[in-house]
Amino acid sequence: MAKDFKTLVRIRKWTLDEKQRELGEMMRVLEHLIEQRQQLELALKSEQKVAAENPQTAGFAYGNFASAIIVEREALDQQIKAQEARIDAFRDEVAQAFKDMKTAEISERNRVAALRAEEDRKEQESLDEIGARAATRKDGLI
Repeated sequence: MAKDFKTLVRIRKWTLDEKQRELGEMMRVLEHLIEQRQQLELALKSEQKVAAENPQTAGFAYGNFASAIIVEREALDQQIKAQEARIDAFRDEVAQAFKDMKTAEISERNRVAALRAEEDRKEQESLDEIGARAATRKDGLI
């Protein structure tokens, strides 16, 4: 039974580690999406500057470019919101895995403490018996 608890604790720790790794990967995806959106904004500002400097040549193409950027930005915003929702939901799973691991650790600690208390009780009974025999011998009863 002792081995079962240790195995359970190890499995729960491994599960938590895996979920934390997964959460980290989800966070990296979110960071990448946010970075893409920032790059899109920089490209839009750059194109606006070029269009303002050369209104005859760049002004013609800027309208189509701006429309495409707006569509792409909206798509990225939706992806960012969806990824944030996935992360929020997954954080609950990570919290549950942490709770499960802690429960297993506490159970193992309690089991070890109970075994130690039982061993201490048996040792004390043995010492009490030895003490009682010694006292009986001293009194001359044996």
